[in-house]
Amino acid sequence: MPEPSRNHLKNLASLHRRKGRREHGLFLVEGIRLVRAAVEAGAQLTEILIEHELSGEAQLRASFEAAGVPIHVVARKELAHLSNVQHGQGVIAVAQSVVAEATDGLERARTVLALDGVQDPGNVGALVRTAAWFGVDVVLAGPGTADLENPKVVRGSMGGLWDVRLVRADDLGAALEILSQNGMTITGADLGGQRAREWKAGREGVLVLGNEAHGISDGVRARLDHRVSLLPKRPAEGRGVESLNVVVAGGILMERWLGRSA
Repeated sequence: MPEPSRNHLKNLASLHRRKGRREHGLFLVEGIRLVRAAVEAGAQLTEILIEHELSGEAQLRASFEAAGVPIHVVARKELAHLSNVQHGQGVIAVAQSVVAEATDGLERARTVLALDGVQDPGNVGALVRTAAWFGVDVVLAGPGTADLENPKVVRGSMGGLWDVRLVRADDLGAALEILSQNGMTITGADLGGQRAREWKAGREGVLVLGNEAHGISDGVRARLDHRVSLLPKRPAEGRGVESLNVVVAGGILMERWLGRSA
């Protein structure tokens, strides 16, 4: 296919920003492995751009053509404007948005990971990946949480965003109330909660993880049915580490919740 116009490339570059992604309903998927994962998952891709100078470009293009997605071969300097990493791999796909609004994506959910103000995109991406690993149905992102289609989130998810439903909620408390009305138990990770090893988690339910520094917000805490905590093995005065990274904590709790039959 002919090279995309400069105006088209400018529109694609706007997808680095949340506003641009919302406006166009598109987001970028960068890297050979991630694009392959998207193709294999049957993701709705509008086009794939491959760097002309890329070694093995012809073979790579042929491997993507079977998906029926338009493929553009572009100059390295053109693709560099779309890259979100210092040393890109020369392949970027444009995907249709996979994030639903809260009222559209919660009806069939039986296991939900809710993120209450988890700000770091790398953390959010890793949590999406971990949730996909444990078979969580939905990752629900509340206000203050990094955009689920942020390039760093997409990269950190390692293809996991194709294996879970992603839902955005402007009011996380209200979304949790909907789930509660559907019979779901809401459990939040909180230092004052029950010890994880004593947590008798049902197979269906919601696990809420809070902000990296401040934990779960007051409005969301009011919606919790239970609280669960991970306590250190050593007393506070004998350790330098104050807390676990939210991804590590989330992984441990998801293992406790959903990993027993793995």
